[in-house]
Amino acid sequence: MATSNEVLRAGIAALIGQRPGFAVSETSVDSVALVEEAQARKPDVLLVDVEMAGSLRELLRARSGGTVTNIAVVALSAADPPDLDVLREIVQCGVEGIVTANDQATQLSGAMQAVRRGQRWLSPTIGGYLLDALRCGGPASSSPRGGATVMNLTQRERVVLALVADGLTVSQIAKRLHRSESAIKYHLSNMSARYQASNRAHLVYLAIRAGELPLD
Repeated sequence: MATSNEVLRAGIAALIGQRPGFAVSETSVDSVALVEEAQARKPDVLLVDVEMAGSLRELLRARSGGTVTNIAVVALSAADPPDLDVLREIVQCGVEGIVTANDQATQLSGAMQAVRRGQRWLSPTIGGYLLDALRCGGPASSSPRGGATVMNLTQRERVVLALVADGLTVSQIAKRLHRSESAIKYHLSNMSARYQASNRAHLVYLAIRAGELPLD
């Protein structure tokens, strides 16, 4: 499994490793090294933290191109609630399963066994979140409000953007929220694309105009 969070990595590895029939190897690597590790170790299943979004995309591209073969990929979401836009992207990239850091050991091992058999797996936690999102029409919708587009930011995105508005850098935001810098950059890039913002100041302005951030 691969994640930059050492505590999370050790905890998930311990939960899965205690189940019969599993041997777990932990690693914290960048996108290039992750592909190299996958080629060298040839695991049946690779569990990758969604905060390593760039690494996850590179791995899946390498697999589709034949560089890495016979490996099922499961994405691990540590966010609570998970970011629906992130989930949508990783599903489109081709992951076989999605689990969360809050899943029980039996659910985690069940996910590994299922994707190893060629099946798909979705954490019950994620499933419940998706049902709620779909029931409410999803977290992102468009409607006019004074000529602005309402994006309905997730709570995580709103917190990140509020800290940007307060003048914090990516590094400072990552430390404040106890997340990786790549995760913060991912959220900002995702919001900028959805708002079609030219820079972060423009993104903050558009979010305020859309009513997503308070003026005070």
